[in-house]
Amino acid sequence: MGRIPARIFREKESKDMSEGTYLGEKTMGAPTSRRKFLAGSAAALAGGALMAVPGAALAKDDDGGNKHGRVTDVEILNYALTLEYLEATFYTQGLKEFDKGDFEKYFKNNKPYRKQGIKDLDGGAVYEEFVRIREHEQTHVKTLKAVLGNKAVPKSTYNFNKTAFTSVGKFLAVAEFLENTGVSAYDGAIAYIKAAKLQTAGATIATVEARHASYLNLINGDVPFPKPFDKPVAPRKICEAVQAENGGFIVKSPKPYGPYKSLDALCNRLPNTVIAP
Repeated sequence: MGRIPARIFREKESKDMSEGTYLGEKTMGAPTSRRKFLAGSAAALAGGALMAVPGAALAKDDDGGNKHGRVTDVEILNYALTLEYLEATFYTQGLKEFDKGDFEKYFKNNKPYRKQGIKDLDGGAVYEEFVRIREHEQTHVKTLKAVLGNKAVPKSTYNFNKTAFTSVGKFLAVAEFLENTGVSAYDGAIAYIKAAKLQTAGATIATVEARHASYLNLINGDVPFPKPFDKPVAPRKICEAVQAENGGFIVKSPKPYGPYKSLDALCNRLPNTVIAP
């Protein structure tokens, strides 16, 4: 996976956006409440855009698209689901390996973020941001599965133990890599989506991935936004790169893989080039 050039970056959410819950807010006039309401509304709109595309429309697209040599929306969504499964599993397993105390200890003794002008970071607060990212990725998985219905691909088997879970520092570094890769993946895939509502929904997920990446770059001591343009990567290239035999994290996938004979079969149906100016 190290061959994929992917660096997109996330500005850290404000302290107000990080504190409390919707249920704890009693006054919609409060700045924190308004911000949380808007954030929640944006998430609902993204999910709604996906859910607004009826299953019949996806089925029609899937039946005719690839027979004429073009990728279908179902294939692009299953590609996205494949990556979202990986990310959601990574954070879910990682936060079982490392708790808030582990984060606090790491950031007490390691301060890579100082290269970006930050004096100190609270490890406990960073842990809470990782919980937030995990919840985002789990929501992406649930939404894509709901839209795809019986055409959704299943979850695979992953191995992060030797690459990401040897230390908190390694966990942080692999998280940065995965989120940047995710942004390049969405950037390379969105242009192939035919349904306008799905394009919008895909774009809203891509920007969230970019926010994750920006934050993770920052806490790892890297520039959060070094370039004016991000580099998209072709879907097939990333689909192949995430598999263990190519240095990735997916060690085994069920056969059949949803409506495909295998994960390789899905990868082979994806574009190997990027639509770009």
